[in-house]
Amino acid sequence: MEEFYRTKVKAIMIPAHDTPFMEENASWVEFLSKLSLRAHAWVVNNTEDMKVVGVITEHDMLHSIIPPGQKKERMFGTPRAEIFCLKESVVQDIMTHNPVVCSPEETVADVLRKFSSFNIRRLAVVDENKRLLGEITIQLLVKNLRYKFLNTL
Repeated sequence: MEEFYRTKVKAIMIPAHDTPFMEENASWVEFLSKLSLRAHAWVVNNTEDMKVVGVITEHDMLHSIIPPGQKKERMFGTPRAEIFCLKESVVQDIMTHNPVVCSPEETVADVLRKFSSFNIRRLAVVDENKRLLGEITIQLLVKNLRYKFLNTL
C-alpha cells in the first residue's frame, strides 16, 4: 500500500483530452448535453487557456431544476429553474466556483486526504496556472488499486 500512496498523480491521471469540460459561457444546450453523458464537467475560462474556474455536477443540475416553491434557494432574485428560460448561458450561475484541485506532482496520499477533507470524488489536475491537465477520481484510484493487488498475487 505504501507504494500506492506514493504514486504521483501524473502517473495515473485521466488526460485532459479524455476529461469532460466546457467553457464557462457554454449555452444551456451544451450544458445539458454534457451532463446527459457524464456526471460532471470541469468548467474552463475558454478552450485556449483552459484555466479551471469551476466544476458542474449532477448535484448542481438537480438543485437548478427543482420546481419553484419546492426549494427556497434563489439566484439573483430568480428561482433557479427559471434561469434556463432567461439566460443564454447558465454554467456560471450553477457551477461550483474555484473547485479543489491538485497538481500532477501530488501523490495518491495527498489526493485521498483532499477527497476525505472536502467530501469530494474527483479533482481536476492542473498546472501552476490552473490550466486543465486532466482529472483523478475515486473510481480511477480503485481501478489502480485493484490492478496493483491482482498483479501482486
